[in-house]
Amino acid sequence: MTLKQRRRHGELMGQLEGMRNNAYLWPTEDYAPGDNEEEDEKYQKAQETFQSLVQELHQLEQDTT
Repeated sequence: MTLKQRRRHGELMGQLEGMRNNAYLWPTEDYAPGDNEEEDEKYQKAQETFQSLVQELHQLEQDTT
């Protein structure tokens, strides 16, 4: 892994750790999609961000092997 890749990996892992505390990544049991459009957007954005981070990490790890 190059220095640039290691730095990017560290940045991504930091962002992923920060997502752990994002309340919108973990919907509550009483959450029902479609009840509140504003809440739906927040949950969707959190999920998209998480998926994007994981995909970039996966791609970075694939590129190094």
